[in-house]
Amino acid sequence: MPEYMHEKDYQYHAAGRIWIVPELQLLKLPDGSLGLPQTEINRVHRAVANALCGSEDPLSGEDFEFLCDVAGVAYAVVADALHLDRSTLTKWRDSGRPMPFIRSLFLKRWFWFRLFGDQLASEEVHLGALENDGEFLQLAHDAAIRHAAADPVRKAVA
Repeated sequence: MPEYMHEKDYQYHAAGRIWIVPELQLLKLPDGSLGLPQTEINRVHRAVANALCGSEDPLSGEDFEFLCDVAGVAYAVVADALHLDRSTLTKWRDSGRPMPFIRSLFLKRWFWFRLFGDQLASEEVHLGALENDGEFLQLAHDAAIRHAAADPVRKAVA
């Protein structure tokens, strides 16, 4: 039977920054080293994606790449959703600048629904929350945690 260790406030690198994971399960390997099971990686990546989508910060190129990876979405699919050429997304990602605010909000909502929409389809949302993208994304973030679709994580202080 596999032996596991639990780590509290584990520092995890994803989307170009360090995230604090309140609790992480590590697998003790036969050689005595510790490994991260794929189920834990998936759980943490969903938590980070939820945090990125619920954040007020505009998406960076690293955020965008991370969200594409977690959602299993190719750039071409995202470009089609934004009615852009794929090269436009690639140029933006490579520029190192944050995504323009309106496109960032659209993509956060788009990625959030791709990742969590099916699980939270029956969640009630007050109509007023839909008028403000930032407010909606914060409510969506909180709902994903409340319904155990994502775990809470926080950015490490630099």
